[in-house]
Amino acid sequence: MQALNDQMLGSRVLQAGAAGSKPNEAPGSVLTQLSNADSFVSRGVLLLQATAFLVALTLQSITTNPQTFPFSSVPALFLLTMLLAHALLKRALLSLRAGRISVHVLMLFVLLGALFLGELREAATVALLISASEWILSRAHGAVEAALQQSLVGAATHATRLAAAGAPRGSAVAVRIVDLPPGDVVLLRCGEVIPTDGRVLHSGGLMVDEASVTGEALPADKPVGSLLLSGTLVAAGVAEVECTARAEDSFQGRMQSAVNEARCSSSQTEEFINRFAAVYTPFVVVGSTLLALITGDLSRGLTALVAACPCAIVGAAPVVQACAFVRLLSDLQVLVKNARALEALAQLTKLAVDKTGTLTRGCFELSEASVLAPDGSREELLKLLAAVESRDSHPLAGCLVRSHVGCAAAYSDGKGPAALPAVDNFTRVESMGVWGIIGGKVIGAGSAGFLEAMAIDLPEEAVRQRQVWEATGSAFTPVYMTVDDDVVMVLRLEDEVRADAAAAVACFQSLGIQLAVLSGDTQRAADVVAAQVGIQEVLGKLKPLDKQAWVQRKQGLLDTGVGDEKEPSDPEPGLKFPLLRTLERVGQDGSSTTRRPQEVVGMLGDGLNDGPALAAADVGIAISSGLQLTTEAADVVLGSGGSVLLRFARAVRLARRCRALITQNLVFAFTAKLLALSLAATGDLTLTLGMLCDTGSLLLVLLNSLRPLFWALEESRLQ
Repeated sequence: MQALNDQMLGSRVLQAGAAGSKPNEAPGSVLTQLSNADSFVSRGVLLLQATAFLVALTLQSITTNPQTFPFSSVPALFLLTMLLAHALLKRALLSLRAGRISVHVLMLFVLLGALFLGELREAATVALLISASEWILSRAHGAVEAALQQSLVGAATHATRLAAAGAPRGSAVAVRIVDLPPGDVVLLRCGEVIPTDGRVLHSGGLMVDEASVTGEALPADKPVGSLLLSGTLVAAGVAEVECTARAEDSFQGRMQSAVNEARCSSSQTEEFINRFAAVYTPFVVVGSTLLALITGDLSRGLTALVAACPCAIVGAAPVVQACAFVRLLSDLQVLVKNARALEALAQLTKLAVDKTGTLTRGCFELSEASVLAPDGSREELLKLLAAVESRDSHPLAGCLVRSHVGCAAAYSDGKGPAALPAVDNFTRVESMGVWGIIGGKVIGAGSAGFLEAMAIDLPEEAVRQRQVWEATGSAFTPVYMTVDDDVVMVLRLEDEVRADAAAAVACFQSLGIQLAVLSGDTQRAADVVAAQVGIQEVLGKLKPLDKQAWVQRKQGLLDTGVGDEKEPSDPEPGLKFPLLRTLERVGQDGSSTTRRPQEVVGMLGDGLNDGPALAAADVGIAISSGLQLTTEAADVVLGSGGSVLLRFARAVRLARRCRALITQNLVFAFTAKLLALSLAATGDLTLTLGMLCDTGSLLLVLLNSLRPLFWALEESRLQ
């Protein structure tokens, strides 16, 4: 088995705690099982209801004397069919108690009206078809849930605990994952799902398949000290892992919570449909009543009522959106936080893209360092610089730390020769740089803007060194290190453009989306990267509020008087942008005032310096490393592994296809309703056929809505 895993053939042992183990769920109460389409009770009740209806229908069709047994039992069988319509009765009563006229209330009116007319067969038909449609709808939601559970790999319920938190090690015990507190030590073996977030204490060749999180195809080696994410799979080796979070607070728990919240949210289209249904439903009741009074035919009024029922209209969007959430998460590692963000993705017309960590990999390497201080030691300066940068989370900081210490584990305990000195008063100067105090000296590092903000002069030697590097024609990022008021070293950092960046940009452009690079780096560095990927609009040396200002101008929320040519680094407008956005987007009556509705602006960034722009955009998209999956300012979060930009392009394409599918559902539903209403008004539609028309249109809409679960999302679609 180890040999198979070494060849990446995916061998695994399915055991307690392994992928594929199923939880032992209690059956629950009868009422709970009635609401579960897969339960024996639910299917049994529907089968009994259908059997009673079919037997009654058969007996009624062959009888010549309805007074003889068993033909005299036909009315009782029809009544039994109606009484078994538990979903209709329960939901209608709940709606009436809440003072709402829902679809189930309309169906209850139709059923009672048919009983009043003595049409037992029609009343039973209504009851059976409502039960069947409710069961089908529950099955559709069950299919979405099943797809969601498949996307969240960890279906395991138990883990092997070696030691409880703070207790001495004992014998291995199988415990429920939900009962694992932080501090417990668990044993991981090949084929098992990692139960909670944790830290590796002992590793025996541990390799973890993180494809469900990052999209990386190959398993990652996890040495001692590595952090593990719940829901990922042990591809090879064994390990002892200390739990760092409870199951509900771990990566997979947060992911499932976020997806559930997204599925419970409503898009603008869905909210419009619900508002329409709230007005349409009472109108249908009044119209059907008038039709019955004018024609003197109650049956015609009931037929119009059931034919106009908005079941298919209301169901046009929710299932499509739920399927989209599942496919985005399971196939593309894209977490969409709410339905409005999904709709905004489908309508995206302009996309701002950060450079560092987005178009580029964000894995900088120190290629050259020029010491300017006459008595400065390169190694000593790099050590001081690494100490300050170790307090920062920017990709540049990680590069500067690695340039001195190599692996972070070498100094994480604060001991040994690789230990870094303590830093006091660590401060970040926007996105321009950082500084801190070490041994009474102010140690700083940042861009030329950082030097200006700190009132430090840029020496001629540093300017000449930068010009020499620029003459090579390659893209790089200069960093100036300062000690107190002097620039003591200039560093040249180089980043690599993502392999999929150019293909993703071409895909966005084929979708009609205009792209722009917004970077805090120098204009020259931004221009070089933009030219490599094929983006024309490039703005460099931007502060976080400058990026926010660009987004708001494209949205039409700001009118500078000179259009988009206004200098982006003007600090004064940046200070008042949040206020302007609030005042201009929403008037006193709550309506939009200056917004151009045809422009939907997105911001794609790494979430570090792009927070204001992510929050200001119609849809903010952040690239996460997995540990920061629920990035606060973003509406959409992308797993950082693999071809992340191509995956996002595929996500936008999927969102557009889902929006087209919702439109298709609505057109079909409205057409079916108008046709059925016309036939009902003229008396050419019976009550039974009207009910079949309503149920059939709902069934077709639901089947059409499930199509996203089976769509192919091959990479070739983007070429």
